[in-house]
Amino acid sequence: MRLAFAFLLLLAAPAVQARPLERELPPKANACWERSYDAAHLAKHPRQKVARIRLLHAPENWQPGEGGSVYVMLHINLRERVKPDQGFDYQLGGFCRAAGQGLLCRPEWDAGSWRIERGPNGALDIRNAGITANPDPYDAEEIADGAIRIPAKPDDGVWRLSPAAGPCRLE
Repeated sequence: MRLAFAFLLLLAAPAVQARPLERELPPKANACWERSYDAAHLAKHPRQKVARIRLLHAPENWQPGEGGSVYVMLHINLRERVKPDQGFDYQLGGFCRAAGQGLLCRPEWDAGSWRIERGPNGALDIRNAGITANPDPYDAEEIADGAIRIPAKPDDGVWRLSPAAGPCRLE
């Protein structure tokens, strides 16, 4: 009996395994995660460049990539706002593949990489490995004039995001 149960578990195991973060970034539904850092946080991290960040997962707009990868877009505002009258100043999109319990994301051009992992209390952590973001909007798949480099060190190594309160769509 135990042998039969173990065999059934082995057969079911591949069907149960899902892409990491599938609940947070569902295959068929948009999902937005964001963070706006308050003045107190930024005062404690004076060399942090990012003041606001949003991760957008929009499978209705972007088809899965090679090997089942998913596409996500980062929208970013820096401490020093470039376009205060608009939503976001910079953007960077990339295809994300399973890497351990998280996703490793890279753009189609040489603009760095980041990881997405589960954080504490239902948050998502974005672990920056050094990225270059283009002015928003910029559609070409290359680094644009006016792009900004955001190194991980000293204070932009991890951005902790929560589910977005507002609408989740391309802006």
